[in-house]
Amino acid sequence: MASAKSNYIDNMIKQYGENWIVALSPEDIQRSSKRIVKEMVRGFIDYEKYGQYFLDGKFIGNLIVAINNEYELNSLHYNALCLYRNTYPMVPNLSIHINHDYVMCIIYGTILQKLQMVENTQNVGWMMDTAALLGQYKAHLI
Repeated sequence: MASAKSNYIDNMIKQYGENWIVALSPEDIQRSSKRIVKEMVRGFIDYEKYGQYFLDGKFIGNLIVAINNEYELNSLHYNALCLYRNTYPMVPNLSIHINHDYVMCIIYGTILQKLQMVENTQNVGWMMDTAALLGQYKAHLI
């Protein structure tokens, strides 16, 4: 399911051409990872049309690095908040923050696993159901 709205890959093709990955540094790709994750969750990326870019080692490798970092950070926040709740159970709204970090772990963990499968198998098909699996959580991505 792809949107008519211009996505990250469309913008990169317009700006740099079909070989846009060559023009980007690893840091550029990593900085864009949050936007790419949002677009994956919202179903804005057509993997049949743009799947070739997910097979590029530079692109997928740097996405994996950035998404793994976000997953680890959200896991750390989640675990810290759970420990904090055990010590201070009456803190208002703490459960809301715990739930948010839990959902972010689901989002980043699922996408991380899917990207690792794509990298290992060279099969973009692993990405096809991403929006269907994670679409219910899109409100958590600001």
